[in-house]
Amino acid sequence: MSSVFSFYIAGSSVQAVAVSTSNGSFTTLETFSFPESELEQFLAGCRGKNFVVCCNPAVFHQHTLHLPPAAQNHYDALVRSELRKIHPEIASFTTFHHIVGQATIDAKVYNKVATFSYTDDSLSGFLDAFNRQGKEVSHLYAAPFPIFRLGASAPRDEAHAARLLIASLPGEKLLLLEENNQLQFIRRIPSAGAALLPEDLPQIRMTLDYCSQSLRVSATEAVLLNQPPTSGEPLPLLAVPLRRGAPELPAQLAAQLGGYLAPLAAALHYFQSPGAGDILPAPYRSLSKGRKLLAKATGVLCALALLAAGYALVETVAIAELKPGIARIRGELSGAAGELASYQRLDREVTTMQQRLALVRSYHAAPALASLTALKDPEYSVKAIATQNLPEAMKVRIDGEIAAAGFGETQATFERIIKRVGALPGYAVTASRLDMKLKTFDIEARCYGAGRQAP
Repeated sequence: MSSVFSFYIAGSSVQAVAVSTSNGSFTTLETFSFPESELEQFLAGCRGKNFVVCCNPAVFHQHTLHLPPAAQNHYDALVRSELRKIHPEIASFTTFHHIVGQATIDAKVYNKVATFSYTDDSLSGFLDAFNRQGKEVSHLYAAPFPIFRLGASAPRDEAHAARLLIASLPGEKLLLLEENNQLQFIRRIPSAGAALLPEDLPQIRMTLDYCSQSLRVSATEAVLLNQPPTSGEPLPLLAVPLRRGAPELPAQLAAQLGGYLAPLAAALHYFQSPGAGDILPAPYRSLSKGRKLLAKATGVLCALALLAAGYALVETVAIAELKPGIARIRGELSGAAGELASYQRLDREVTTMQQRLALVRSYHAAPALASLTALKDPEYSVKAIATQNLPEAMKVRIDGEIAAAGFGETQATFERIIKRVGALPGYAVTASRLDMKLKTFDIEARCYGAGRQAP
């Protein structure tokens, strides 16, 4: 079983219902009605976990856009782009839309897309009290949409006929135009009572005329969704038939329909299709996701901290058990200090010899050139050694300087260097160059490995 607290915030009053569902059946657990000034006090004592808010902002924008059917997968971006062109003064807004029919313009067929948009600033006020009390709102609905979804299930004579649905809310009535089973147009009219009043009729007639003349949608009937029945009094006359047509609901829910239409409709809509018509502002949605991620991360860190603490405790016990053995071994080692020093010295010598052998036996790595240290001599110095791996050998280039005084002595020293390089095991000189003026030289050789004979 799952449950939700649904709030309808309308000006200075708040309505709330707690609805649960189990195996496809719905049950109203509690209903509340109180001034808006007591909302935070109510939330402070509320034990609910799942909160849905239904609101009816005084300012909103509704338009019918004509978009190509082929671009239907991109309607979210296209609708926002078109609305920004129409209302460039709005910095940020939240919108929902749906296709209500088709229209032919210049011999081309377009989808008629009804759009309803609300500024994020106008929505934030409905969420502030919940934020201050640490209650997370999972979905925010504009009251006309879930009410329309509920009213669309009311019995009808024609399957796809356009209708005007009339819903009573505290202090006002909603006039909702239905076209092809979708919400096409919203109008709010002030109204003092739940019953249909004489002063409501001119507003309803004006709405029917506007829909017919401006929207080109002619309603075939007007349906009173939650009007209290008045025995013995016929319904007033309009340009279209007027009748009562309450949605089909379980008896317990139907009993609450008259007084708690908006929060009840929002709760039922949440259980059936929560994502449709959700106008929760994107910044709030991102903050909510961040909170959930932080909560999960905190839980994981707490679990890791507990594991670490347990591991530390186990290790502490193990260390305590090892201390007597460590003390005994330290005593034994202190008596064998001489043997340990000898072992460490021999170990260092073995490691050094292994490194030298590895250098001598390998020609594919630059360290193998350590064998060239045999070229050290007071008459010259090696300044740089460069290597390049070849398929069958390693190319070696030696750059150095000669300390001899005259040209003849310099040339003789250079020839001795070449001879010494060529005498190294596995080396063969391939090229050499001497700069008499600068007394610098470079020698190129091939190294085939210390254990191999140069070809």
